[in-house]
Amino acid sequence: MHFKNDKAIPLPIIRGIHQSWGYDKGDADFSVTELLQPPKVRALSIQHKDELVQDYSNSIASFIGTSVHKMLEDGNADDENLITEMRINSSLVVDGKYYTISGCVDLIDKNQNKIIDFKTTSAYAVLGDKIEWEQQLNIYAYLYALEFEKDELPSAEIQAILKDWSKSRAKNSNTYPRSPIFVKPIMIWKKGDIEEFIKERIRLHIDALENPQDVICSDEERWMSAKGKANRCEDWCNVNEFCDQYKNNMEENK
Repeated sequence: MHFKNDKAIPLPIIRGIHQSWGYDKGDADFSVTELLQPPKVRALSIQHKDELVQDYSNSIASFIGTSVHKMLEDGNADDENLITEMRINSSLVVDGKYYTISGCVDLIDKNQNKIIDFKTTSAYAVLGDKIEWEQQLNIYAYLYALEFEKDELPSAEIQAILKDWSKSRAKNSNTYPRSPIFVKPIMIWKKGDIEEFIKERIRLHIDALENPQDVICSDEERWMSAKGKANRCEDWCNVNEFCDQYKNNMEENK
């Protein structure tokens, strides 16, 4: 992937963005993040990796998130009951072949047998259910149980830092978050259900690599709005210029 700076981001901030690119899945076949990506997006990203161009401005949200994670990691490093930024690799056999999954758990509370994932996000994001958060933490719970040879899966929660939290809205609404820190418990599935979910995601990604254009992104994956706009495709997908589904959709909506 190549980067451009059309929005004139200052050089010191660009250097900071580069510094934040620390996580590497190593020799794993999939990171948890990749596993939860739409298979078509990942396949096109691999197919066109040398042609992709992204503006640095699109990295600001992840840069902020990584910076906050670093402070939380450092702040909790001396607590002997906690494990911070635990990187876990585990392998599964899918259709006779081994695949390695890599994940990084933000915080593990050993006393409570709990995994915690930190998010920097908007207040709107925590008002509803985000299935991708539930999927992510269930995979982490599964990897954690394998790593520590535990029969019982850990509990899990999201601790979200709401970047746009409004004190006045909190006072005047019964549904708006009461605090800029929002704690959201995550339902943990049965271990067998998580394993089957992981295997099915692997199969979808492997199949997508055969011919990415034959794969159709769902409305959920495209972040369809009530007005019919494919928000992810139009504003956030860095492979849309290579995607026949996106091009056809734009042509139909002319």
